[in-house]
Formats: sequence, structure tokens, C-alpha cells
Amino acid sequence: MRNPWLDIPLGDYEAHMALPAIGQSQLIAEQLDILVRKYAPSSVAILGCAGGNGFERLIDTSVSRVVGVDINPQYIEEARRRYAGHVPGLELLVADIQTSAWLFEPVDFIYAALVFEYVDVARTMSVLRRHCNPNGVLAVLSQVPHRTLPEVSPSPYTSLRLLGPGMHLLSHEELQRHATQTGFTREDSRNILSPGGKQFTVETFRLCLNTLVGPGAV
Repeated sequence: MRNPWLDIPLGDYEAHMALPAIGQSQLIAEQLDILVRKYAPSSVAILGCAGGNGFERLIDTSVSRVVGVDINPQYIEEARRRYAGHVPGLELLVADIQTSAWLFEPVDFIYAALVFEYVDVARTMSVLRRHCNPNGVLAVLSQVPHRTLPEVSPSPYTSLRLLGPGMHLLSHEELQRHATQTGFTREDSRNILSPGGKQFTVETFRLCLNTLVGPGAV
């Protein structure tokens, strides 16, 4: 089955996320900024990076290497056009993080903002473990299920409707279970509210030294 993210124009996605009633592009960038300043990593991987939302927050920080990964090649090319030569140590990759055995050299900090809603969680966690340095941090920004609000907020950008059928909102318990089974230990969790009234969680996990396995494990 074709991944719906391949059929959503970057302009539609960015305009949708930036709508004042949604405000999720600003939320993603702000949380990246907060987390990087808290953990001060030297290397960062941003999964589902789209056109590079939040990349500008990494300039003049502790970060000397930035890896951006997205499944849509048009998103990656736009991120390259915008940020090549401006963001330190920029590496941009087109890949499906669910299936790639090896993408890039491991990093100190992995940021997955609104990513786990669209992937096989167990497989993706295994991939992320292989790309995280010992004692490194995985930060996950995820949307909390809501009793009345739709999972994909309505907007004039109708191409976003393609995401609805494949979207699965994780519970806090489900995410933590998968992380723990893969070798990550939860460090922190907090709730934030978007301008559109949706609740999100920011959860950070650290890769435990005593659970590390070889690169061929799954």
C-alpha cells in the first residue's frame, strides 16, 4: 500500500500545521528547542522532518551534527534548499524508518514529533535503538486521543484527509511498553495543549547501557 505521506504536498502540510487554530508547527519547533537546550546533545536526528520545521532552532546551540529523515523526497529536497549551509553538519535522508536496517551513524538525541501515529511502533523502536548512542535520548511528541475532536483537524487543505485512515493515536502506556521492550527507560513525561485545544505529550526515554545489543538485532 502506498504511503499517504507521498501524496501530500509540502505546501499543504505546512499551511495546515501553521493555521492559528491548529498551531502544531510552532509546537513541534518549540518543543525541539526546549529539549535540545535541556539535554545539550552534540548530534540530533529529526524523524519526519518534512521541510525542516525546527531546524533553525538548532543554530548556535550545542549541536554540531543534524540528521533529517523523511519518507517524502520532495520534503527532503526542500529542507536541503532551505537549510544546507546554515544548519551545522546537516545530513538529509529519504527513508522509511520502519524498515531501514541502517540509516546513519548513531546520534545522542532522536526527536520523533507526531511520527509514531503513522508507523509500526515495535519495528520503528527497534530501528531507533540502533541509531541511538549509548545513554542517548529519544524524545517523542505525540497526540493524545480526544473524545470529541477529530484526529486530523479539519482545514482548507483537503489532502491532509489522506492521513486519517492510517492514523493511530498511542496511549501513554502503549508507547512506554514498546520503548521499554526495546531497551529504553522513561525519563520524563509532560502534557502540553495546542492552540486548537488538542492535548499532546512530550515523553523522553534514555537508552539503557545494560540492554544494548548488536547492530544486527531486531
